[in-house]
Amino acid sequence: MGYLEEMAKYQKTGKQKEFSADFLEQQQMENYEFWDEIEIGKETLIPQKFEVKAEDMIAYAEGVPDANPVFYDEEYAKKCGYDGLVPHPLFTTQVLFYLLRKGSGSWIRTPGSRNPGQILEWHDPIRVGDVLTLKTTSYDKWLKRGKYYMRYLSELYDQHGKLKMRGYMTLILPKSRADVLKFARGEHALEA
Repeated sequence: MGYLEEMAKYQKTGKQKEFSADFLEQQQMENYEFWDEIEIGKETLIPQKFEVKAEDMIAYAEGVPDANPVFYDEEYAKKCGYDGLVPHPLFTTQVLFYLLRKGSGSWIRTPGSRNPGQILEWHDPIRVGDVLTLKTTSYDKWLKRGKYYMRYLSELYDQHGKLKMRGYMTLILPKSRADVLKFARGEHALEA
C-alpha cells in the first residue's frame, strides 16, 4: 500500500477527501509560487474560502491527537463556559494549508519546504459556521548558508471582516521549479 492509500484511511471530512495530498502531481506543480518568483510586499486576498464545520475541528483534534473534550464535545465545551466547540489552537494551520492551493501564497505547500518557525496571534475565537478568508503578504526573503528563506504574514478573517488570526511565518523553500523537480527525484533540493 502506498502512502496516499495509507493517508486515505484517515480522511474523514469532505474537505480532507477532496484535498489532493500528492504535492508532486503535475497540475499542482504548475500552481506553486517559488522562492525566485516571490515579490516582497505583495498582498494577496486568497479567493478560496473555508467554511468551518464541526467535523473539521474534530478531525483536526483527533489527528493531533489531543484528548481535551472541549475539542470534541459541544455540550462539555458549553459547561466549561464556551459558546460551542473550541478549535485546537493549531487548527488554523490546517485552514491555511487548505486555502493556499495555488499561486501567490502557495509556498507552504511547495514540496521540499520546511517550517523553522511561526508566531500565531488569535484575535477572536473561530466557531462552527465561520466562513474564513485569507490574506497573505510576503515581507522578506534572504539566503543564509545556502538555504532560501522567506517570511510572510497570514491573516484570517471571518465572513463579517473580523480578524480571527494573524500569523508571522518563516519558511525555507526550494529556490526554483527545477529544485522541486530535484526534490521529487530524491535529490537534495535545498542546497546551493
